[in-house]
Amino acid sequence: MVAVFAVLIALLYIPLIALFTIWFLPLPVMIYTVRHGAKPGLIVLVVAALVSFLIGSVLALPAILIFGIGGYVTGLSYARGKGPFQTLFAGSVSYVLSIIVFFVFSNLVLQVHPFEAMVDIMIESTNSAEQLITAVGADVNEEALTLYREMAQMIPQYSALIMIFTGVVFAFLTQVVAHPILRRFVKGNFGFPPLRTWSLPTFFIWVYLIGIVFRLISYSDPGSGLYTFMQNVSPILEAAMIIQGAAVMFYFAHVKNISRAFPILILVSILLVPFVGFLVRMLGIIDLGFDLRSRIKSDKK
Repeated sequence: MVAVFAVLIALLYIPLIALFTIWFLPLPVMIYTVRHGAKPGLIVLVVAALVSFLIGSVLALPAILIFGIGGYVTGLSYARGKGPFQTLFAGSVSYVLSIIVFFVFSNLVLQVHPFEAMVDIMIESTNSAEQLITAVGADVNEEALTLYREMAQMIPQYSALIMIFTGVVFAFLTQVVAHPILRRFVKGNFGFPPLRTWSLPTFFIWVYLIGIVFRLISYSDPGSGLYTFMQNVSPILEAAMIIQGAAVMFYFAHVKNISRAFPILILVSILLVPFVGFLVRMLGIIDLGFDLRSRIKSDKK
Protein backbone atom coordinates (compact mmCIF):
# COMPACT_ATOMS: atom_id res chain seq x y z
CA MET A 1 0.00 0.00 0.00
CA VAL A 2 2.91 2.35 0.71
CA ALA A 3 4.30 1.70 -2.78
CA VAL A 4 0.91 2.34 -4.39
CA PHE A 5 0.53 5.62 -2.49
CA ALA A 6 4.03 6.70 -3.55
CA VAL A 7 3.32 5.87 -7.19
CA LEU A 8 0.10 7.89 -7.08
CA ILE A 9 2.02 10.84 -5.62
CA ALA A 10 4.56 10.57 -8.44
CA LEU A 11 1.77 10.55 -11.04
CA LEU A 12 0.52 13.88 -9.69
CA TYR A 13 3.43 15.55 -11.49
CA ILE A 14 1.93 14.54 -14.86
CA PRO A 15 -0.72 17.26 -15.48
CA LEU A 16 -3.44 15.39 -17.40
CA ILE A 17 -3.06 12.14 -15.47
CA ALA A 18 -3.07 14.06 -12.18
CA LEU A 19 -6.68 15.14 -12.79
CA PHE A 20 -7.74 11.50 -12.40
CA THR A 21 -5.00 10.18 -10.12
CA ILE A 22 -5.71 12.61 -7.30
CA TRP A 23 -9.11 11.00 -6.59
CA PHE A 24 -7.47 7.60 -6.09
CA LEU A 25 -4.84 8.98 -3.71
CA PRO A 26 -6.82 8.28 -0.49
CA LEU A 27 -7.61 4.68 -1.46
CA PRO A 28 -4.42 2.80 -0.42
CA VAL A 29 -4.50 4.14 3.14
CA MET A 30 -8.28 3.82 3.31
CA ILE A 31 -8.39 0.19 2.18
CA TYR A 32 -5.55 -0.81 4.51
CA THR A 33 -7.24 0.91 7.46
CA VAL A 34 -10.58 -0.76 6.74
CA ARG A 35 -8.95 -4.19 6.57
CA HIS A 36 -6.44 -3.93 9.44
CA GLY A 37 -7.68 -1.24 11.82
CA ALA A 38 -6.59 2.11 13.23
CA LYS A 39 -2.97 1.58 14.36
CA PRO A 40 -1.73 -0.35 11.28
CA GLY A 41 -3.51 2.18 9.08
CA LEU A 42 -1.83 5.08 10.89
CA ILE A 43 1.59 3.46 10.50
CA VAL A 44 1.00 3.01 6.76
CA LEU A 45 -0.12 6.65 6.51
CA VAL A 46 3.04 7.95 8.23
CA VAL A 47 5.39 5.70 6.24
CA ALA A 48 3.61 6.50 2.98
CA ALA A 49 3.82 10.22 3.71
CA LEU A 50 7.57 10.03 4.43
CA VAL A 51 8.32 7.94 1.34
CA SER A 52 6.16 10.16 -0.86
CA PHE A 53 7.86 13.28 0.47
CA LEU A 54 11.30 11.80 -0.28
CA ILE A 55 10.45 10.90 -3.87
CA GLY A 56 8.48 14.08 -4.38
CA SER A 57 9.07 17.54 -2.98
CA VAL A 58 7.52 20.19 -0.77
CA LEU A 59 4.89 20.60 -3.49
CA ALA A 60 3.61 17.12 -2.64
CA LEU A 61 2.92 18.02 0.99
CA PRO A 62 -0.60 19.44 0.47
CA ALA A 63 -1.73 16.33 -1.41
CA ILE A 64 -0.14 14.02 1.19
CA LEU A 65 -1.67 15.94 4.08
CA ILE A 66 -5.14 16.45 2.66
CA PHE A 67 -5.79 13.17 0.82
CA GLY A 68 -3.69 10.87 2.98
CA ILE A 69 -5.37 11.91 6.22
CA GLY A 70 -8.75 12.05 4.48
CA GLY A 71 -8.34 8.46 3.33
CA TYR A 72 -7.26 7.34 6.80
CA VAL A 73 -10.21 8.98 8.58
CA THR A 74 -12.68 7.62 6.02
CA GLY A 75 -11.23 4.13 6.33
CA LEU A 76 -11.24 4.36 10.13
CA SER A 77 -14.91 5.29 10.10
CA TYR A 78 -15.76 2.32 7.89
CA ALA A 79 -13.59 0.02 10.04
CA ARG A 80 -15.64 1.01 13.09
CA GLY A 81 -18.86 0.07 11.33
CA LYS A 82 -20.12 3.58 10.67
CA GLY A 83 -22.64 4.20 7.91
CA PRO A 84 -21.97 6.20 4.74
CA PHE A 85 -23.39 9.47 6.07
CA GLN A 86 -21.49 9.26 9.37
CA THR A 87 -18.39 8.49 7.33
CA LEU A 88 -19.13 11.44 5.05
CA PHE A 89 -19.31 13.72 8.09
CA ALA A 90 -16.04 12.38 9.51
CA GLY A 91 -14.32 12.61 6.15
CA SER A 92 -15.61 16.13 5.56
CA VAL A 93 -14.31 17.31 8.94
CA SER A 94 -10.95 15.71 8.18
CA TYR A 95 -10.64 17.32 4.77
CA VAL A 96 -11.77 20.74 5.99
CA LEU A 97 -9.32 20.70 8.92
CA SER A 98 -6.49 19.60 6.63
CA ILE A 99 -7.30 22.40 4.18
CA ILE A 100 -7.35 24.90 7.06
CA VAL A 101 -3.95 23.65 8.28
CA PHE A 102 -2.55 24.07 4.77
CA PHE A 103 -4.12 27.55 4.58
CA VAL A 104 -2.52 28.61 7.89
CA PHE A 105 0.82 27.06 6.91
CA SER A 106 0.77 28.91 3.60
CA ASN A 107 0.04 32.21 5.34
CA LEU A 108 2.46 31.96 8.25
CA VAL A 109 5.36 30.01 6.76
CA LEU A 110 5.24 30.64 3.02
CA GLN A 111 3.83 34.16 3.39
CA VAL A 112 1.33 33.38 0.62
CA HIS A 113 -2.41 33.91 0.99
CA PRO A 114 -3.93 31.21 -1.27
CA PHE A 115 -7.14 33.10 -1.99
CA GLU A 116 -5.43 36.42 -2.64
CA ALA A 117 -3.03 34.59 -4.95
CA MET A 118 -6.07 33.12 -6.71
CA VAL A 119 -7.49 36.62 -7.17
CA ASP A 120 -4.19 37.88 -8.60
CA ILE A 121 -4.08 35.01 -11.10
CA MET A 122 -7.67 35.62 -12.20
CA ILE A 123 -7.10 39.37 -12.60
CA GLU A 124 -3.88 38.81 -14.55
CA SER A 125 -5.58 36.30 -16.86
CA THR A 126 -8.41 38.77 -17.43
CA ASN A 127 -5.97 41.56 -18.28
CA SER A 128 -4.11 39.27 -20.67
CA ALA A 129 -7.35 38.26 -22.36
CA GLU A 130 -8.38 41.91 -22.69
CA GLN A 131 -5.04 42.80 -24.28
CA LEU A 132 -5.32 39.89 -26.70
CA ILE A 133 -8.86 40.84 -27.73
CA THR A 134 -7.78 44.45 -28.25
CA ALA A 135 -4.75 43.37 -30.28
CA VAL A 136 -6.88 41.44 -32.78
CA GLY A 137 -9.21 44.41 -33.16
CA ALA A 138 -12.29 42.84 -31.56
CA ASP A 139 -14.70 44.68 -29.28
CA VAL A 140 -14.13 44.35 -25.54
CA ASN A 141 -17.14 43.91 -23.27
CA GLU A 142 -16.00 46.21 -20.48
CA GLU A 143 -19.08 45.55 -18.33
CA ALA A 144 -18.48 41.80 -18.36
CA LEU A 145 -14.78 42.22 -17.56
CA THR A 146 -15.56 44.64 -14.74
CA LEU A 147 -18.13 42.22 -13.29
CA TYR A 148 -15.63 39.36 -13.51
CA ARG A 149 -12.97 41.42 -11.72
CA GLU A 150 -15.43 42.40 -8.99
CA MET A 151 -16.42 38.76 -8.50
CA ALA A 152 -12.76 37.76 -8.31
CA GLN A 153 -12.11 40.40 -5.64
CA MET A 154 -14.86 38.82 -3.50
CA ILE A 155 -13.16 35.41 -3.32
CA PRO A 156 -11.26 36.07 -0.03
CA GLN A 157 -14.57 37.06 1.58
CA TYR A 158 -15.92 33.58 0.80
CA SER A 159 -12.77 31.72 1.88
CA ALA A 160 -14.54 29.80 4.67
CA LEU A 161 -17.33 28.72 2.31
CA ILE A 162 -14.82 27.58 -0.31
CA MET A 163 -12.83 25.53 2.21
CA ILE A 164 -15.93 23.86 3.68
CA PHE A 165 -17.48 23.16 0.30
CA THR A 166 -14.19 21.78 -1.02
CA GLY A 167 -13.79 19.51 2.01
CA VAL A 168 -17.30 18.07 1.69
CA VAL A 169 -16.92 17.48 -2.06
CA PHE A 170 -13.55 15.79 -1.54
CA ALA A 171 -15.02 13.53 1.15
CA PHE A 172 -18.02 12.64 -1.02
CA LEU A 173 -15.90 11.88 -4.09
CA THR A 174 -13.52 9.81 -1.97
CA GLN A 175 -16.39 7.55 -0.91
CA VAL A 176 -17.89 7.36 -4.39
CA VAL A 177 -14.57 6.41 -6.00
CA ALA A 178 -13.71 3.96 -3.20
CA HIS A 179 -17.05 2.14 -3.22
CA PRO A 180 -16.51 -0.24 -6.20
CA ILE A 181 -12.92 -0.93 -5.14
CA LEU A 182 -13.77 -1.59 -1.49
CA ARG A 183 -16.40 -4.12 -2.55
CA ARG A 184 -13.65 -6.22 -4.15
CA PHE A 185 -11.40 -6.25 -1.07
CA VAL A 186 -13.69 -5.93 1.94
CA LYS A 187 -17.09 -7.37 2.77
CA GLY A 188 -19.71 -4.79 3.60
CA ASN A 189 -21.95 -2.13 2.15
CA PHE A 190 -20.00 1.07 1.62
CA GLY A 191 -22.25 2.80 -0.89
CA PHE A 192 -24.72 5.61 -0.34
CA PRO A 193 -28.41 4.69 -0.36
CA PRO A 194 -30.57 5.98 -3.24
CA LEU A 195 -31.01 9.76 -3.23
CA ARG A 196 -34.77 9.37 -2.84
CA THR A 197 -34.22 8.02 0.69
CA TRP A 198 -32.00 10.88 1.85
CA SER A 199 -33.37 13.22 4.48
CA LEU A 200 -32.01 15.89 6.78
CA PRO A 201 -32.87 15.80 10.50
CA THR A 202 -36.21 17.47 11.19
CA PHE A 203 -34.59 20.14 13.38
CA PHE A 204 -32.65 21.38 10.35
CA ILE A 205 -35.72 23.32 9.23
CA TRP A 206 -35.31 25.52 12.33
CA VAL A 207 -31.61 25.96 11.61
CA TYR A 208 -32.52 27.01 8.08
CA LEU A 209 -35.21 29.47 9.18
CA ILE A 210 -32.97 30.99 11.87
CA GLY A 211 -30.30 31.35 9.20
CA ILE A 212 -32.75 33.31 7.02
CA VAL A 213 -33.55 35.64 9.92
CA PHE A 214 -29.87 36.33 10.67
CA ARG A 215 -29.16 36.84 6.99
CA LEU A 216 -31.89 39.48 6.78
CA ILE A 217 -30.50 41.18 9.89
CA SER A 218 -26.98 41.16 8.43
CA TYR A 219 -28.12 43.14 5.38
CA SER A 220 -28.45 46.23 7.61
CA ASP A 221 -24.66 46.34 8.02
CA PRO A 222 -22.83 44.86 5.00
CA GLY A 223 -19.43 45.46 6.56
CA SER A 224 -20.12 43.59 9.80
CA GLY A 225 -18.78 40.24 10.89
CA LEU A 226 -22.33 38.86 10.94
CA TYR A 227 -22.74 39.78 7.28
CA THR A 228 -19.52 37.99 6.31
CA PHE A 229 -20.46 34.99 8.44
CA MET A 230 -23.91 34.68 6.87
CA GLN A 231 -22.49 35.13 3.37
CA ASN A 232 -20.47 31.97 4.02
CA VAL A 233 -23.12 29.99 5.91
CA SER A 234 -26.23 30.74 3.83
CA PRO A 235 -25.05 28.95 0.65
CA ILE A 236 -24.34 25.82 2.71
CA LEU A 237 -27.84 25.85 4.22
CA GLU A 238 -29.38 26.46 0.79
CA ALA A 239 -27.38 23.63 -0.79
CA ALA A 240 -28.50 21.25 1.96
CA MET A 241 -32.14 22.22 1.42
CA ILE A 242 -31.78 21.75 -2.34
CA ILE A 243 -30.55 18.21 -1.68
CA GLN A 244 -33.63 17.65 0.51
CA GLY A 245 -35.87 18.93 -2.29
CA ALA A 246 -34.03 16.79 -4.84
CA ALA A 247 -34.65 13.71 -2.68
CA VAL A 248 -38.38 14.51 -2.74
CA MET A 249 -38.38 14.78 -6.53
CA PHE A 250 -36.57 11.48 -6.97
CA TYR A 251 -38.92 9.84 -4.48
CA PHE A 252 -41.92 11.18 -6.39
CA ALA A 253 -40.47 9.89 -9.68
CA HIS A 254 -39.87 6.48 -8.10
CA VAL A 255 -43.35 6.17 -6.57
CA LYS A 256 -45.15 7.41 -9.68
CA ASN A 257 -42.93 5.36 -12.00
CA ILE A 258 -41.64 8.45 -13.80
CA SER A 259 -38.28 8.53 -15.57
CA ARG A 260 -35.40 9.81 -13.43
CA ALA A 261 -34.58 12.14 -16.29
CA PHE A 262 -37.41 14.39 -15.06
CA PRO A 263 -35.86 15.35 -11.68
CA ILE A 264 -32.39 15.42 -13.25
CA LEU A 265 -33.52 18.00 -15.82
CA ILE A 266 -35.04 20.12 -13.05
CA LEU A 267 -31.79 20.06 -11.07
CA VAL A 268 -29.74 20.95 -14.15
CA SER A 269 -32.10 23.84 -14.90
CA ILE A 270 -31.11 25.41 -11.55
CA LEU A 271 -27.85 26.45 -13.19
CA LEU A 272 -29.76 28.32 -15.90
CA VAL A 273 -32.79 29.56 -13.96
CA PRO A 274 -31.96 30.37 -10.30
CA PHE A 275 -35.67 30.65 -9.44
CA VAL A 276 -35.95 26.89 -9.95
CA GLY A 277 -33.50 26.48 -7.09
CA PHE A 278 -35.83 28.49 -4.87
CA LEU A 279 -38.73 26.16 -5.77
CA VAL A 280 -36.64 23.07 -5.02
CA ARG A 281 -35.65 24.53 -1.64
CA MET A 282 -39.31 25.21 -0.86
CA LEU A 283 -40.04 21.58 -1.69
CA GLY A 284 -37.37 20.53 0.79
CA ILE A 285 -38.81 22.83 3.48
CA ILE A 286 -42.31 21.40 2.97
CA ASP A 287 -40.94 17.86 3.18
CA LEU A 288 -39.12 18.54 6.45
CA GLY A 289 -42.05 20.39 7.97
CA PHE A 290 -44.95 18.21 6.80
CA ASP A 291 -43.35 14.87 5.84
CA LEU A 292 -44.33 15.30 2.20
CA ARG A 293 -42.92 11.97 1.07
CA SER A 294 -45.22 9.98 3.33
CA ARG A 295 -48.17 11.81 1.78
CA ILE A 296 -46.97 10.97 -1.72
CA LYS A 297 -46.80 7.31 -0.75
CA SER A 298 -50.32 7.31 0.73
CA ASP A 299 -51.65 9.09 -2.36
CA LYS A 300 -50.35 6.24 -4.47
CA LYS A 301 -52.28 3.76 -2.39
